[in-house]
Amino acid sequence: MAFDVCVIGSGPAGGVLSKELAEAGAKVALVEAGRVIRPEEFQFHAWPYELPFRGKRRPGTPPPAYPKEVREAIRYEDSDPIGVDRIRAVGGRSIHWNAVALRFAERDFRERSLEGVEEDWPLTYQELAPYYSHVEKMIGVTGSRENLEIIPDGEFLPPLNLRCSEQIVKRACNKMGIRMIPARKAVLTRPYDNRPACHYCGRCMEGCDVGAVFSVPVSMFPKAMKTGNFTLLANKIVRELQVDREGRVRSASVIDAVSRKEEAIEASIFAVCCGAPESARLLLNSRSPQFPHGLANSNDMVGRYLHGNVAANVIGYLEDLAGTHPINNDGATDHTYIPRFNHLSGKQNRYSGGFHFQLNYAGFLFPHQAKLLDGFGSAFKREVRKLQPGFVQMGCWGKVLALPENRVTVDRNQLDAWGIPIPVLRFRFGENDLALWKDMVEKAREILHAAGAHWVVNTLEAPAGFGSHEAGTVRMGHDKRTSVLNSYCQAHEVKNLFVVGGSAFTTYPEKNPTLTIMALAVRTARYMAEEVKKRHLRL
Repeated sequence: MAFDVCVIGSGPAGGVLSKELAEAGAKVALVEAGRVIRPEEFQFHAWPYELPFRGKRRPGTPPPAYPKEVREAIRYEDSDPIGVDRIRAVGGRSIHWNAVALRFAERDFRERSLEGVEEDWPLTYQELAPYYSHVEKMIGVTGSRENLEIIPDGEFLPPLNLRCSEQIVKRACNKMGIRMIPARKAVLTRPYDNRPACHYCGRCMEGCDVGAVFSVPVSMFPKAMKTGNFTLLANKIVRELQVDREGRVRSASVIDAVSRKEEAIEASIFAVCCGAPESARLLLNSRSPQFPHGLANSNDMVGRYLHGNVAANVIGYLEDLAGTHPINNDGATDHTYIPRFNHLSGKQNRYSGGFHFQLNYAGFLFPHQAKLLDGFGSAFKREVRKLQPGFVQMGCWGKVLALPENRVTVDRNQLDAWGIPIPVLRFRFGENDLALWKDMVEKAREILHAAGAHWVVNTLEAPAGFGSHEAGTVRMGHDKRTSVLNSYCQAHEVKNLFVVGGSAFTTYPEKNPTLTIMALAVRTARYMAEEVKKRHLRL
């Protein structure tokens, strides 16, 4: 099968890229290793006791999207406690995400210039801003205009309302000189783009049964299919990318997950849009005489600079609400957001980078304190019920420095169920990351104590990562010696190869990555179209 463009991976990067290219007139094949997850396989409105292990299953992970053969085909070697999200499903992580949609700030693209760490991105906020706007209007993002440099305003639908516990925390933040603003999420607060408004069930990360939360299958596929230029190829596992004698990618060698037959998908242009570990894995497994160490990897940069977010979770129980009559607080998971503020303290910090807080995305349905309280019997149950109305959660997310020694490699002696070498991840938090994490947790506790939380618990006693926010491994850069891609996500060494997604990030701040991933996808699609017109790329 031959196409103009072969896109590998159907998450936010691949879904948006495919839709934009199809609308531009390209014949697009979107190749996805997983299958379509049927509506009945989700647990849209399940109670905790209806879930496996009575609610202990990790929120937001429909089991069919994470098959055992994929979960086990990875190795963490000499690593701190991190995990990466390797979903196998049509729509990728868009089918069950929390939908936080934040623009990076201008300073987030200039770490070397401003803080003397890492590298500057090969593009600026001003260059990406029009694509942020395009994506926000395309997917529907709720929020409010706040005129904050650290979190640029966008194209917003009406914001989410603050719940009672959040109003109490906001009063404390105001006294501390800290801003709390409505969350910015790809969740509809009014009907938009033929999709209904959110009904506030509190299950965003379990998948949205009505499509109020943006997902690729609901929002991108109908538009792509309308063009007549789009073909979805599900259950196709890409083993490697094969090159011609000129070193251009000529085909993707794939295995059909149902029949197990091998086939080749030919195209003029290829775009790898997997998660950060999987994008690096595919290139490293694509060896040839022209690229003996992996595709586009003559400088040994593919797989390096693995990073993401360092995370913590601090919960408390507000005295003003504990013991009150319980009410329905489900909502749309987190309604409020505390942007980074540590940069306002000048040079007092002992570290580079920042952190932010997202409140109450853990949800009110599960009694988290039940696992933390001592005792049993009726007295224990009374205490659980008393504390529940006062529950408030500070989800803490901080920057991790991108370091070359943190990396993805492949083990050619250990193969997955399809005979493909597995990825091996090596990652250690550095001194800067540990100092930031400690300050982030202290600030979260200070805010909750100021809000009148009489019992505050850090449920993660040590730094963890990455919360599905993996980045790096196939990064952009000005210097071809230390990067794999140019500012349009095009490989320096292979002109018809693009890598789009978090893997392309030069550096990564505290903010959630998905809006930036989609903005890069739009920018890359338009660059591809222009390069074809100029005959710099041939179809």
